[in-house]
Amino acid sequence: MPVRRGFLVVLLALVAPSSGCAALGISLYYQDATLPEAQIVKNIQYYDASGADPVLNRLDLFLPADSMGRNWPTMVFVHGGSWTEGDKDLEVAGVDVYGNIGRFFASQGIGAAIISYRLLPEVDWKTQVLDVARATAWVHKHIHEYHGDPDAIFLAGHSAGAQIASRVALDSAPLKASGLSPQMLCGVIPISGAGYDFLDEEMYQFGKDEGAIQAAFHKDDLSRQLRKKLSPINFVREGSPPFLILYAGEDPDEIKHASQRLEKAFQAVGARSQLVLVPGVSHKTMILALSHPDRMPANLMMVFMRSSDCGAARK
Repeated sequence: MPVRRGFLVVLLALVAPSSGCAALGISLYYQDATLPEAQIVKNIQYYDASGADPVLNRLDLFLPADSMGRNWPTMVFVHGGSWTEGDKDLEVAGVDVYGNIGRFFASQGIGAAIISYRLLPEVDWKTQVLDVARATAWVHKHIHEYHGDPDAIFLAGHSAGAQIASRVALDSAPLKASGLSPQMLCGVIPISGAGYDFLDEEMYQFGKDEGAIQAAFHKDDLSRQLRKKLSPINFVREGSPPFLILYAGEDPDEIKHASQRLEKAFQAVGARSQLVLVPGVSHKTMILALSHPDRMPANLMMVFMRSSDCGAARK
C-alpha cells in the first residue's frame, strides 16, 4: 500500500509558497533538535497485523540521556493527516517534523514514542483507535527496559491524531483490549483537534466541506449513531485523565470551537483540563512549533508533563 504524503506537502505550501522562500518559511517555526543515534530506536513493531503494510504498526523511541537519570516520563505522539494519510517518517524539504518532535523532547528529559498506525479507508476507524491503544500499551509494558517510567505515560496527537488520542484516553474499551485502562495515562495533550464531536453540525459540515468525511468513509453522510460513536466528547467522565487542550490562534473557527466545546465538557463533569490558545501559528505550522524551544506549545507540553503528580518518579 503506498504511503500518502499530501499532508505535509500542503504544510510546506502554506508555510512557503515558493521554493526560494522554503528555508525562510520553515525557519520561522522549525528548529532542528539533535539527539545521538544511540538514543534512538527505530521501527519497533508494536503490533503484528496480518496482511497489513508492516511500517504502519511501528514506532520510533527517542530516549533521554543516561545523565538525565531514570524513570522519566514518556509521550506517545499520534500524527495527523485527516485519518487517511501520513506516517511517523514524513519529511518535507529535508525536515522530519515528527522525528524532530521526538528528538526535542528526549533532549529535554522526556521520552517520546512517535507512532504510525493504519489509515482509512484501508481499515475502519475502530482499527485506528485500537492501533493507537496497542502502541500505548506497548510503551507502558516495555519502556522500563529503556529506563523510562511505565507509570508516567502521556498521550498526545495533532489534528486527526488528537481525535484518535482523545478517543483512546476517554473510552475505556480500546485500552481494555490490551489489558489496561485510561487510568494508566498521566495526561493527554490533544492539539488542534478535528472531530471531537461529530454530532456538532458546525464540525460535521466542516469535515464534509474539506472532503475528510468522503475520503475517510467513502460516504457523503454518516448516521447519527456512527457520528456519536466517533466522538470523544461523548466519553468525557469524572475521573478522566487530565487534558491539556491546545489550539492555534490561526486554526479554522470550527477547530477553535471544537476545542472550546471539549473543554466545556470537562468542566461540566468536574474533570481536570486546561484549554490554551497558542497565538502566532496555524493548524499546519503548529506542528513545527511543537519542537521549537522558544515557542509556546513545546514549553506548555513540557510543563504539563513535568508537573504531573503521577508516576513512580514522583511518588
